[in-house]
Amino acid sequence: MAYTYEDKLNFAASLYCSARVVAAQTGWSWELLVGQAIEETGWGEKILPGTNNIYNIKADKSWTGPSKVFHVHEEIHGRTVWVDDPFRVYSSYEESLRDRIAFIENNQRYAAMKEPDIKGNYEREADALKDGGYATNSRYVGNILNIIRGPSFRRAVNRAKERGCAHVLPAVDILVLDGAKVPVPEAKIEVQLDGKKAEAITDDNGRLVIRHKLPCGDLHLRVFDKVRDKWVDLEPLACGPSPKGQSVTLMAPDFSAQTSTRAHDKTTPPKPAPKPAPAPAPAAKPTGAAVPTFKTHKVAQGESLAKIAALYHVRYQAIARANGITSPFIIRPSQILRIPDVQAAAATQEQRRAAPAANDGGISHAALGQMLTEGRNYLHTLYLRNAEAHPQTDLMHASRAPWMVPAQEEFEKGVRRRPGRDRNDPRILEYFKATPALDKRAAAVDETAYCAAFANWCLGRAGYKGTASALALSFKKWGRPTRDNRPALGAVALIMFKNGQHHVTFVAGIAANGRLIATLGGNQGNAHEVSHSYCPTDRVVAFRYPADYPDYDDDYVLHNVAGDHAPMSASSTH
Repeated sequence: MAYTYEDKLNFAASLYCSARVVAAQTGWSWELLVGQAIEETGWGEKILPGTNNIYNIKADKSWTGPSKVFHVHEEIHGRTVWVDDPFRVYSSYEESLRDRIAFIENNQRYAAMKEPDIKGNYEREADALKDGGYATNSRYVGNILNIIRGPSFRRAVNRAKERGCAHVLPAVDILVLDGAKVPVPEAKIEVQLDGKKAEAITDDNGRLVIRHKLPCGDLHLRVFDKVRDKWVDLEPLACGPSPKGQSVTLMAPDFSAQTSTRAHDKTTPPKPAPKPAPAPAPAAKPTGAAVPTFKTHKVAQGESLAKIAALYHVRYQAIARANGITSPFIIRPSQILRIPDVQAAAATQEQRRAAPAANDGGISHAALGQMLTEGRNYLHTLYLRNAEAHPQTDLMHASRAPWMVPAQEEFEKGVRRRPGRDRNDPRILEYFKATPALDKRAAAVDETAYCAAFANWCLGRAGYKGTASALALSFKKWGRPTRDNRPALGAVALIMFKNGQHHVTFVAGIAANGRLIATLGGNQGNAHEVSHSYCPTDRVVAFRYPADYPDYDDDYVLHNVAGDHAPMSASSTH
């Protein structure tokens, strides 16, 4: 098939966006980057097969990457000769663009190109390239300048601009939370960058992706508060020079959530407490969780569900679940409520720990995921009658280890190391963005131990601050300890192996009658995946919670959670 004029324009257009990004990051002219690639490849028609080498750079002794040998011609002293030479092989055109710049910057022959009055000006760069003896063809630089100044070059650039460059620009993945650390869905966001303003809307999960040019100043953002009809400033974001982008969580503490002001129906009788669940059949296998027992409470005038929950040290959701109350949560004076007896459940659990271990399998990962989702960050509306018998509405934050939700979601995605050169799992590299101090080389490969990066990433997704360190040991004094250093749902468990190495993971439950903790963490198992695993409790150095996380008694009553046969050892976590 003939190589057409359209093919030529499309090749040049395909280089434009990457060249603009690379040029913005390095200071070199994008025009020369594209023009030189066009000259070297005949507008893309003569790229060496299987190389993505758009500058025909040879694989000299300094090159450590893959290469291929080709029979090519060169002009030497005015004569055309054929030679066999190895050429560099790249995974993409962008990699070739970046290596072309590295080749120039690291070669003393082209030192003049880096002078301030030359670098960034394509005509002066071209002259310096010629003076450095880049090509044996005496017409080489003149050809490049003619290409850049020609109509076809302009058509290709216009075609690239019409298509847009968003796909190569750095992305900022923003999660917007209100003062209760609840995502703000469908919120109007104003973005200001370098004096220009634009508006966007967060999605149903409070997320917004912004792509920005390079270089740029800080991103200034505001979220619109519909209730108070005002803009609320968010923390400015530094763009940074990295083409990989970043994930950030922004808080709007002064943001008001809108809720209903409906009147309560005085004539509707209170809901009766549901009948206790029947006892399990004797032949049934134990679930690993304590058999629930209940106390009763008569609602007094002016009592809210939140106050009753605080009185018994349980969450209001637990009381609502025990009494069949669904959102919006409504209680009335004289209503009899069943209150989960958490202390009795904990005592039952202690008895199980003293008993011989039972291989009961535990609740499934799907059941755990559903349980965690129920504890996701939401604002619930709670209706009550106050002391004056007037309708009152409370807003309550439903938070039970909300960082476990993204952790479970990552497990369900099957995140794991990918064996082989340049086959890094992109999700693992995403986790390293939560540990910015990690060496760039280490953060660029999924072979680096990522258990602490995963923990920091999950905490950040829920609006809590981690350690920002890739070292598991950094969690030893982070946040605050759990009560009596006991395992609790979502607690960060710092584990030390016999060889002195450390691993960090989240507590998902218990197993073997309390002799093992069931964990959910990154870099666990033979494939170094995000997985559920088991660990003896005596290996845990510390159980820690975020300093601003309000734990309750029911956090310490754990279910038996199934593992996925991922071993927990020094070798499987490093």
